[in-house]
Amino acid sequence: MPPILQLDLQQILSQAISFALLVVVLRKFAWGPLLGILDQRRARIEADLRQAAESKEALGRLQHELSTRLAKIDEETRNKIQQALLEAKRVSLEMQEQARVQARAILAKSQETVEQELAQAKAMLRDQIAEMTVQAVERVLQQKLDQPSDDKLISGILDELERQAPRQAG
Repeated sequence: MPPILQLDLQQILSQAISFALLVVVLRKFAWGPLLGILDQRRARIEADLRQAAESKEALGRLQHELSTRLAKIDEETRNKIQQALLEAKRVSLEMQEQARVQARAILAKSQETVEQELAQAKAMLRDQIAEMTVQAVERVLQQKLDQPSDDKLISGILDELERQAPRQAG
């Protein structure tokens, strides 16, 4: 056999023992810590993934809660707007009623004022007619009557005029 292919049993055995010792040393000092680091990293990644899933779940709950709150706020806003509109309508109706009451009061006061002024005008007209009647009678009689006679004569004429006035108006 050529010397390259000659196998030396002692050399093979020493290399096998060296390899076994190397594997034991590497396993104890290199692979153990490496596998420990890899296990720690895997555990940290799994924890991060769990935390991400929990965060995603919490975010979903928060979004649902937020949308529920927004819907509730929208509903409350609509209700408050509706209440404000109803209140405004009620106030408007109250103001209209107050305006009607005030208008009626003004109208009644105006009618009362007109009636008073009409009564005053009638009284003034009566006085003027009485005066004119006295003057006419004085001219007819060419003499002045005394005051009680004047008043009696005037009252009689006015009463007669008042009785005739309703007949003419009707």
